[in-house]
Amino acid sequence: MSSEKTTIAGGICGGVCLALVITGIVALASIKGINDRKQIVFIGVKKTVKNGPFSQIVWPHTRHEIRDAVRVTERQYAAVKHERDQVVRHVAGPDMFFMDAYEVLEAIHDKVSLQTKEYIRFIDKMTGSERVVKGPANLVPEPLEEAPKWIEQCIVIGATNAVLVEQKDTGMKHLITEPGMYVPEPYVEILGEQEAILLEPLDYAVVRDLLTGQARNELGPTLLQQGAYEEVVTRAKKPVLEKDEYIRLIDVETGLERIVTGPAMVVPAPTESAPDGIQKAIFLTSQTAVLVLNRATGQQRLETTPGAFVPQAYEKVIEARTKYLVLGHQVAVTRDVYGNMTMISGESGTNSFFLEPFTELVNMEWSLYDQPGIQEPVPKESVSFIDLRVQKMFFTKDVRTSDNVKLRLEGTIFWQVKDVLKMIAMTADPSGDVAQRAGSGLVGAVSKSTFAVFMTQFNNITAQAFQDQASDSFYIDRGLEMQSLELTKYDCVDEETALVLQLIIQESTNRINRLQSAQSENDVKAAKLVSDIELEKKRTELITTQAGNDKLEAELAGQADGAKLVESAIAFIDGLNVSVPEVEDRTDLYKLHIVNNARNNDTKNLANGEAKLFLLPKDMSVSLRMDKDEL
Repeated sequence: MSSEKTTIAGGICGGVCLALVITGIVALASIKGINDRKQIVFIGVKKTVKNGPFSQIVWPHTRHEIRDAVRVTERQYAAVKHERDQVVRHVAGPDMFFMDAYEVLEAIHDKVSLQTKEYIRFIDKMTGSERVVKGPANLVPEPLEEAPKWIEQCIVIGATNAVLVEQKDTGMKHLITEPGMYVPEPYVEILGEQEAILLEPLDYAVVRDLLTGQARNELGPTLLQQGAYEEVVTRAKKPVLEKDEYIRLIDVETGLERIVTGPAMVVPAPTESAPDGIQKAIFLTSQTAVLVLNRATGQQRLETTPGAFVPQAYEKVIEARTKYLVLGHQVAVTRDVYGNMTMISGESGTNSFFLEPFTELVNMEWSLYDQPGIQEPVPKESVSFIDLRVQKMFFTKDVRTSDNVKLRLEGTIFWQVKDVLKMIAMTADPSGDVAQRAGSGLVGAVSKSTFAVFMTQFNNITAQAFQDQASDSFYIDRGLEMQSLELTKYDCVDEETALVLQLIIQESTNRINRLQSAQSENDVKAAKLVSDIELEKKRTELITTQAGNDKLEAELAGQADGAKLVESAIAFIDGLNVSVPEVEDRTDLYKLHIVNNARNNDTKNLANGEAKLFLLPKDMSVSLRMDKDEL
């Protein structure tokens, strides 16, 4: 028993010792050395924390967590959240800190860094309160603050800009114009930056107050800064009126009108408009006038005073009118609103007139038969001034003779207006009436004769048709008169008949041409004979004149030679008056001198020429001895 007990006791002692050894080993292994940058969190029924530095045995069965201290630099801050109450706190750097047992690190953020021209608006998510921080600054927002727009730039207010803001707690708007760098207060929202409007000296602006609806004018030169509850309705140039200009201003609220004439610079009232803009005055002369409507009374008047015309308020220029000129052969007719007609004639000389108010110039549309061969329907021409002279028109009509030959007749009609008022009362197209009536009369006359009779007597047929038309009351009832009806051309419409007619015309033409050719030849011969006779007469006169001229020339030459001989004789005889005193002796010597010169000239001519000299014994004082054979 004792040995068993001893054994049991030894076992117990060994177990205890082993347990103590194991416990010592575990205790040594569980010693935790925590430095000054760590902490240990014991997790049990509740959490506890112990910050280093320290050394402590932490048994393995104890739940714990070793955490590093949170380090934040100078430009950072840490967001720490409590797990039980969910409260967040911010820890600004530079710092190294230990969190509480129930705190966890959510994040480490950079501090909000604001420059000089920056600001940030923080809004508390719990209370909705705001605060605005202006730079320069490094700041840490409160845990429940947020910045929806984050960092914003300050607006620098100068001379040309302003800031429109709204007070969020009252809803009122304000315009901040104080120069400098503007940072909004809490609960003040910037709606925008507003630039001032530069109004030049010739500018103006209409500004309306949005609260009262009243408008005002802002005149340049100025820098316009509209208020918080104002809007610029319009910006325009001031109308500058020259001497011959005017402007009509209408008040859109009252409907009142006023007229401003130049020279002037005009600024319309805020409620005034100028729908027609700047208008030129109308210069009236002796030949121009204006028809003016007074919109207040509905009356019209014709203004004819020479000069620059500017309408008054409530007056409107309907049209400018030119004076109508009625020549001596013309008549114009006017009609008033009651249908009464007035005739204005130039019979006593050229006349001119203006159309009076509520009158019009009677205008008619006349058929225009202005060229040969014209076919129906013819164009129309507008006629306001009726010509009283004889007028000419052309007509073209198709007709069949009694033997069924279809002809196309062309001719002219001369007619004249005699009674203007009767014509206007009866017809609107007198030229068309004349053409149709006269043409029908000629067609009726031609259709009663055969083709052969028509070809030989078409002049008589036309003349008879004219006589019938001239006495027709149709023209008298219309104030017209037929002056003449002439047929200038006719053609066969059928090709075969036209060919035969062409052959007849060609033969007649050839016969006429031959007669004219023979007559022309006779005329040429007669003219040549007359010319020859006249030529011979002229030639006789030429010969007679030439003979007279030759005779006269010889006489003059003889007179000249005689004068030379007389002078020569006088000189010879006078030269011997000393040596030969007697005149007779000197005269004999001169005769001998002349004879010798003549002989010398004869001898010279014989020697130089081929002439033969025949001498007679009586001419020489010599005797010639010749043989009988030579004789």
